[in-house]
Amino acid sequence: MHPIEASNYVIPTAAMERWFNAVRSWSGTNVLGGITPGRPRLGKSFAIRFLVDHHRNWFHGDVSVVSMEVVPHRMTSEKMFFGDALRTMGYPTTKADPEARRNLFVGRLVDGASQSARRSIIVIVDEGQNLDSFTLSLLSAVHNELVRNHKITCKWLIVGQEELGTIRQTLLAEGKRQLVARFMRGTLEFGGLCAKDDFGYCVACYDIMRYPEKHGPTYTEYYAPAAVAGGYLIESDAQLILETLQEQAAANGISPCNELSMEGFISVMNHLMIHQLPKLGVNQHLDVAMVRESVEAADWIGLEQEAFLADEARLS
Repeated sequence: MHPIEASNYVIPTAAMERWFNAVRSWSGTNVLGGITPGRPRLGKSFAIRFLVDHHRNWFHGDVSVVSMEVVPHRMTSEKMFFGDALRTMGYPTTKADPEARRNLFVGRLVDGASQSARRSIIVIVDEGQNLDSFTLSLLSAVHNELVRNHKITCKWLIVGQEELGTIRQTLLAEGKRQLVARFMRGTLEFGGLCAKDDFGYCVACYDIMRYPEKHGPTYTEYYAPAAVAGGYLIESDAQLILETLQEQAAANGISPCNELSMEGFISVMNHLMIHQLPKLGVNQHLDVAMVRESVEAADWIGLEQEAFLADEARLS
């Protein structure tokens, strides 16, 4: 299945690159833990996936990077927590014993660190707003074992929604300063897709990325072969797409539309690729009606309104 149809690809934005560089700089400090809070749908999970897949581009084999996700439960347990961690890392287990699951989790981190030149690993914890003092204590014990028994340097980067800042304050109020110092000492900012600076570049990525990789057609060519044969690039329609999004945002009370959610951008581009580009012939371009149809079908307004309301709540 094409990555567009599976929606399992990542567009690297300038915000992502700034975050990757911040992670690299932070990894060279003595700070063991940091947080990246941000409103929903900015693209944090996209960035995590991209960094895990391409971390050698930033760390050159000196440091390994893995990710896990914290799954919310009404009441969690050691067994559930490590089972979820292993599953979201891609290593589900049927073992029922909590200690066995914990040992498997530690083993995966040891394996990852052993593949780096410095026996060093960064563990990115996604959906970190679901952590609490109990689950952080479980990770703290894992950290101690990695350092003491396996001589591994381990850093933790907790990524999640803006509640992460509240969790840090709650832990401090409860006297859990050791947990804050270990996991939440630094803050690495993450932003959305900047409409002014990033949009054209992100659209142009569809004219560059290929499927199959390296030797297949570009994403644009795959869906608009006749148009591309005549010289078409979807980058040439980037300004039209952006202006239509801004028009729709303003019409629905989302203004100013300076920072777009990655989820909304991907949803609109997927619909344009699958449903609009095949209609293009030689010397043809997208038009406003096509873009508006994709904006509506992708529920872009709904996605951006959710992000906008989250911003309003934060600023109020």
